Amino acid sequence: MATPLVLIAAMAAVPVVLLLVLRINAAIVFLSLCLGSVLVRFAGQDAGSFVNLFSSSAAARNYETSLALLLMPSIFTMIVMIGTVRGKLRALLNILPAVGVGLVGVLLAEPLFSPGLRSAIASTQVWHTMQQLQVLVVSASTIVSLLFLLMSRPGRSSHEGGKRGRRKHAGD
Repeated sequence: MATPLVLIAAMAAVPVVLLLVLRINAAIVFLSLCLGSVLVRFAGQDAGSFVNLFSSSAAARNYETSLALLLMPSIFTMIVMIGTVRGKLRALLNILPAVGVGLVGVLLAEPLFSPGLRSAIASTQVWHTMQQLQVLVVSASTIVSLLFLLMSRPGRSSHEGGKRGRRKHAGD
């Protein structure tokens, strides 16, 4: 039973640590994770069929293809967004959407695992608790991510009408 718990903890914690250490905007990664979920839903079957043309192990490739579709938008976004969170307050607040990425990522990935791994995970109390709280986790993560994006909007730039509060003098 310890192995599924370690797997759940690692799947939730690794994205959080990466997002915080690399100062990546977790709200945008959360939205990319949602995009990956849409890809799995609408393109997963066709992508799996395409991969099966080149593979002898169809069942294993379907699980791997679906996981790749889920995670690729997030991985790409993480690479592109390295260092985009600036300032101590924003870095501190980035923890909330980062935790959302980790938890929602686990919830979205679990149905894409092989049946053996899914049954091992499903046998844990932690997983039962996560399933009971999944609506709360997804809703709170969405709200927190959208609020973080709202907070992250850049201010007016100096070429759009000058700096706020500064008056032009005759000598300027």
